[in-house]
Amino acid sequence: MKLTQFIHTEMEQLLEDWEAAALEIAPELKGQGSRALRDHAREMLEFITADLLTSQTSEESASKALGKGRTTEGVNGEHGSERFRQGLSMLQMIQELRALRARVCAAWGKKEQGLAGSDIEELIRFNEAIDQLIAHSVASYSARKEQETRLVETMLKASLDPMAIFSPDGRHLFANQAISDLVNAPLQEVIGKTSLELGMDLGRGLQDEITKTVATGLTQRREFKHCSPSGREFYFDCQFVPVFNDQNEVEAVVKTSRDVTERKQADYQAWRSANFDALTGIPNRRLFLDRLEQTLLESRRKGSPFALLFIDLDRFKQANDKLGHLAGDRLLAQVAERISTRVRAMDTVARLGGDEFTLIMKETGREGAKDAAKALVTSLERPFQIDFHRVHISGSIGLTVFPEDGKDVDRMMHNADQAMYAAKARGGQQVQIFAPWMAQIESEHMRLSKELDEALREKQLEVYYQPIINIRTGAISGAEALLRWNHPVKGLLTPTAFFSITEQSGMTDSINTYVLEQAMTCSLRWRDLSDKAFTININESQASFFTQSLLEQWRSRLAKHGFDESRITIELTPASLNNIRSLDFNPVKSLGFAGLRLHLAIDDFGIEPFSLLALQEFKMHSVKVDRELIKDAGQGGDADSLLESIIAMAHAINVRVVGVGVEKDEQLQFLARAGCDYAQGFLFAKPLRRNDFEALLARDRQNRP
Repeated sequence: MKLTQFIHTEMEQLLEDWEAAALEIAPELKGQGSRALRDHAREMLEFITADLLTSQTSEESASKALGKGRTTEGVNGEHGSERFRQGLSMLQMIQELRALRARVCAAWGKKEQGLAGSDIEELIRFNEAIDQLIAHSVASYSARKEQETRLVETMLKASLDPMAIFSPDGRHLFANQAISDLVNAPLQEVIGKTSLELGMDLGRGLQDEITKTVATGLTQRREFKHCSPSGREFYFDCQFVPVFNDQNEVEAVVKTSRDVTERKQADYQAWRSANFDALTGIPNRRLFLDRLEQTLLESRRKGSPFALLFIDLDRFKQANDKLGHLAGDRLLAQVAERISTRVRAMDTVARLGGDEFTLIMKETGREGAKDAAKALVTSLERPFQIDFHRVHISGSIGLTVFPEDGKDVDRMMHNADQAMYAAKARGGQQVQIFAPWMAQIESEHMRLSKELDEALREKQLEVYYQPIINIRTGAISGAEALLRWNHPVKGLLTPTAFFSITEQSGMTDSINTYVLEQAMTCSLRWRDLSDKAFTININESQASFFTQSLLEQWRSRLAKHGFDESRITIELTPASLNNIRSLDFNPVKSLGFAGLRLHLAIDDFGIEPFSLLALQEFKMHSVKVDRELIKDAGQGGDADSLLESIIAMAHAINVRVVGVGVEKDEQLQFLARAGCDYAQGFLFAKPLRRNDFEALLARDRQNRP
């Protein structure tokens, strides 16, 4: 039986045998389906039988032997391309065609039981046809392979992300332009070198991942940070994929990279926003609590102490009200910077909110923390330059130490807060170290705060008046208004017992309003015989009026009572006046009333540092010499010389002098000889209730001609 006839007759059996062989050679074909595989082989066998039935010359036979015979599209022209698409190797494709030849030849030989001369010629032509199929399949397979290589290489080269192929020892076999730009070197200098040899800061990490990929044969993934020669930082998400040879050995590693710099920056910004204060740039409450917890665990493990400081700014509200919130924000930023420059890199400065800051000082005991806290107070006392203003504030600091004062975060926080409140209660601008008795102070503070709020409603606050005496005539020329609280249990309280509470509870303006209202009423009520209003001094410690809101209250109340008639003098401490000057603020000018009977006086003069220029700038009405100087007056010592100098200097610039704390007649006699204008003290009268003072004033006027 002729071979062509045999093939047609035994087609189905041949296809079945070949299918089994093809699936053994290329398991990847199992998903193609039996019918598709057999149809494809059928087309190839039909091509061969058609070729066998066609006459050919000796030249055509020779060409076939070289794989240059005629082609038929759809059979030998596409077989290689199809197998490439299906993922077979070239060897598998060739073995598949050889298997087809072997199955046909074996089956025909068995059927014929020997071959005649014409059969041998036909067999030779059959082999030539198979060889032709193999040659054209290899050609189409190779063409597709080369095309894919070009496409992949072009894709890699065109990628904006760094792509590379490495040898198993980490040398670049391929690199795209992004790699060249990253290392700032031409591509020809990159090929053949490792990342370490190219000086990449991520070189060691790349080499480790390549080694791991080769050793395990598994894909690896890792993020890298890279700093380019220009100093710019990049972040890459890199994947390392092994490439296997025919022996299933890793012959190369492909590295793909994705630039995740923007994502990392966005993540960092999100983390920073959650953990750092936007205004000052220092840690916020959340990060502070985390670091406090970590510091506590570390100290517990090492057996070392650490200190926690709470810092609350003094007089920040006044500066903020005067300069505005934007300037106040800049002041807070400068405070954060100044505190940060005073501590070590291991310490943590944080802002809890408002004008409250904290400081964690690692490996620091009580004495070291105390010294550092005092240095901070001194630092905060230095003026801050805000725009064109020099601003003076200070800080009240509470300090607690682990493990003596507390052994957990909540206790440490509570202790530092109590100590800070104790510093505030004592006038601020100081350091207080936690002690157990402060718990009682805190309870007392909370109770007094509530009671003071009730005192305003229940009219328990009262203004007392202490006379100011004209030394030359002995007459009462004015009075100082002094606030008192008629506490239902504790009795009569002076402002030192509750002033810090008013400042922290926000009741200052309400109390200021009350004191001002009472003073103006009495100033007009106690007119002298010439119908001039009576001079009343308001002590700044109880009427810190230098805020915009209180200025407006002054305007309305002075207008209501007749601002051109009332005679009010505000007594300022030298520190307060220096602070007001730093704000470029003159309260008399700010009120802007022509002919206003408002005067300023300096209290505690001669003790605290003070600029004499301010006496003229603010058109000071008088200075009140501190009682510490007055107590030694008239004894012929240094106090006498100093007092005489102060009085002479004040008179030279038309400023009057009041001696405060006069308790002895010899003190009064000396002040009279030195030319002092006024005196105030227990020698004349203690602070009196309104009715009592009014009676004293009436008697004094009756006794004067």
